[in-house]
Amino acid sequence: MIDKQEYSRARRLSFRGCSVGCSCHPRPDRFLELLVEFARTTSGDRPWKVPIQLTQPFHWTCGVEGFQAYALSEKRGAADPLLEALGSTRPSGTRRKATSSKRPSDARKVSTALVGGKVFTADRSNLWCQAAAIADNKIAAVGTNEAILSLCSTDTEIIELAGRTVIPGFNDAHLHHTPDPTGIRLPVDGFHNRDLDHYASLISEAVESSPPGTWIFGEMGERLINEPALDRYFLDKIAPLHPVLLLGLTNHTNVLNSIALKRLGVDEDEPDPIGGFFERSPGSNRVSGRINEYAQWAPQRSFASMTTIEEGAESIRRLSTDCLNFGITTIQNMSWTPADRYASMLELADPPIKIRLIRFPPSEAGRRLVGEGRSLPSSIGPRVSISGTKWILDGTPIERAAALGHPYADDPSTEGKENFSASEVKEMLRESLELDDKLLLHAVGTAAIETMMDAVEGFSTVDWSSRGLRLEHGDGITPKLLPRVKAAGITIVQNPTHFFFADILRERYGEKQKQFVFRTLFEEGIPMAIGSDGPLNPFLGLLAAVTHPCRPSEAVSMEEAVIAYTYGGACAEGAGDLKGKIAPGYAADLAVLSQDIFSVSPDTLPATTSVLTMIDGEIAYRSM
Repeated sequence: MIDKQEYSRARRLSFRGCSVGCSCHPRPDRFLELLVEFARTTSGDRPWKVPIQLTQPFHWTCGVEGFQAYALSEKRGAADPLLEALGSTRPSGTRRKATSSKRPSDARKVSTALVGGKVFTADRSNLWCQAAAIADNKIAAVGTNEAILSLCSTDTEIIELAGRTVIPGFNDAHLHHTPDPTGIRLPVDGFHNRDLDHYASLISEAVESSPPGTWIFGEMGERLINEPALDRYFLDKIAPLHPVLLLGLTNHTNVLNSIALKRLGVDEDEPDPIGGFFERSPGSNRVSGRINEYAQWAPQRSFASMTTIEEGAESIRRLSTDCLNFGITTIQNMSWTPADRYASMLELADPPIKIRLIRFPPSEAGRRLVGEGRSLPSSIGPRVSISGTKWILDGTPIERAAALGHPYADDPSTEGKENFSASEVKEMLRESLELDDKLLLHAVGTAAIETMMDAVEGFSTVDWSSRGLRLEHGDGITPKLLPRVKAAGITIVQNPTHFFFADILRERYGEKQKQFVFRTLFEEGIPMAIGSDGPLNPFLGLLAAVTHPCRPSEAVSMEEAVIAYTYGGACAEGAGDLKGKIAPGYAADLAVLSQDIFSVSPDTLPATTSVLTMIDGEIAYRSM
């Protein structure tokens, strides 16, 4: 349960004083006022030049910080100035104890009952009901209000939903939370795609307002990711004494200046690792500061490892708070922080949500570092598990690195690039079998998916569905590949928020592109899950799923999308028999929503929050 003291603490930490010293950081008692000011502006004016911990769990956009902070608040009366600024209303709903003594003798087992609502169970045999009973941390029964009330005793807490919609807790199957060290985060949104002059101006301001050595961090949109003029030499002119790391919004191309390269252990003539490459200065072997794919894995780990275990634990707690507000009860995280170090952060954080840590190893010249995190236990406490390994087989179309197998429509000189050879992909599959480890393979372009499927089909006697093999993204699945993917029993984890890049994707693929099938995958009966891989807000992902800006004909129903985001995520985790449904025997992980997502206009979906989030039958967050 998040109390007011914890919320106040989260507020203070979000704008805590900087470690390198400056005069513009706000006092804790100014925090709410700053949020109100921020919510009322479109420019995002705020003291961004204050070094703070860099990572936000909803990376891509700074512009949602005001709304996200509101979402953490339990103070939702009309007198709340932030509430008034955002135009929200107080949720309804009450709770009471059962008063009738006419209950069956075994009713004492029911600890909590939710009645008077619209309960979406994600159980295809019984999708809707009015009420649910909870006992021993699990769903004990679902049904009508009368049927559930008949199971209650005088000790049962009865939560009256007042017509609210209830869903299973979201299971975010694809997340990259990484607690980064203290530095200045540029107030830029990669999605808004600012130009080079805009970034140069902001970096100059950051340099002028902070001591030498302060990290400056920013996120690049598509324009800068593909801007060859942006390299170490350009950044060195603006920030010769400040390490600068510009992260592509897809995280497949980064740009660093000279001091950042040195701090992160990248030599002037650093050899290319397997699966990635450093761009070089013309006529030399000197790295230019533009680093791609697995060339930026190791530097990012060095950067992330500058965060203390205590800072990382606090970042995980803040992420958990945001998750609870959105009704997310499980996340599956592939962190840039080395797995052993992130596990230490998790152990100290003792998060209230369920977290699956997935190994995400780097590589070096000539080999993949498959041993990373192998000594870790399978679990840390009751809510943290460690399993699976992810490898990335190609890039994305944003930087024209997804391996299409044919030229890009807007640049016929390239068709993308596969990160690993066919023999290396086969070796990944062999390792997963030998180590009895679940394998996750990022493959976006058609050529990369074909390489993956050739390797999978080479193990003809293996039941990959029982092995939990996952294809992350799978945007380039073609009609020819569809039956092969289905026959192999592969689970696809899609990230619908990527569909919002419709304009860029039309440029890359052409107006007649047939990428990004979605509804077809559901209709074919392929196991589907949804992850954020960007903004944490699951209702933004649902908006993209039910509208599909790239291919509206491939949009799915809200029911299918919610099942994929809840039960589908549990199945992709290997826990489909334990959670993901509001059905008898399943973990009582659920969320009561602020509005009925099944009936509201799609454009209003991102404003949805949870007003009550329950994990294992315990209320972890409540504002109703």
